[in-house]
Amino acid sequence: MKTILSALLLVTPALAVAQTAPAPAPAQAATPRTGGLLGQAGSLLGGGLPQVGTIGAGNAAGLLGYCVKNKLLGATGGQTGAAGVLGRLTGQKDVTTLPGYQAGQTGQVQAANGQTLSLDSLRGQIKTQMCNLVLNRARSFL
Repeated sequence: MKTILSALLLVTPALAVAQTAPAPAPAQAATPRTGGLLGQAGSLLGGGLPQVGTIGAGNAAGLLGYCVKNKLLGATGGQTGAAGVLGRLTGQKDVTTLPGYQAGQTGQVQAANGQTLSLDSLRGQIKTQMCNLVLNRARSFL
């Protein structure tokens, strides 16, 4: 936990710059952004983390490709592992031409509310956890 907190402190300036949408109004600040530690981090950072649960199939596929290419996900095999999900998702009609796919391949999260975040600005476990959230979101499109 101490390591994660240290990572959050190192990431804070990058997240503040990466956020393109204004911070939510105080009434909306209590709304969870993502689950677990990342949701807490988003709250601590004024909602700095985009809602991964709102990214589209194109962005999810691109991001998953980024995460696989950069070896940010475990090497579990089969249809449910990162590479298997990536193959099945990109094999669907037009997924690679959907908005957000190209941005995702460069590590850009594009949430439905207009927030963006570069995975390159994250470090350590936070980056890995974001990739795990992307993997779960990508599975939801299958």
